[in-house]
Amino acid sequence: MDFFREIKEQVQWDFRLENENKNRQPGYAFVIDVFEETPRLALYVIKKHLSKTQTLPDEQQPPRDMLLKALEEQNVNLKYDNIYNINQEISLWLKENIF
Repeated sequence: MDFFREIKEQVQWDFRLENENKNRQPGYAFVIDVFEETPRLALYVIKKHLSKTQTLPDEQQPPRDMLLKALEEQNVNLKYDNIYNINQEISLWLKENIF
């Protein structure tokens, strides 16, 4: 958990994937990474010219139905592997459980 304390001030809580390249700011965000029909919360590392995801370990994952609800709000079909935005509920969960 020390890592999360270190990056707390650099987390972009209002980050949206569709706006990633508009006024790009290095830092961190959180996304939902869907792979093989399984949603997982991931840390999104934003650098000047690239971004990458790092899936959080099982003990740092929110409840599955919370992830599914956020994906449903975006009309996501789990058959398509991709990364998606988190919602306000997941953001709050992160602040209460990880930070």
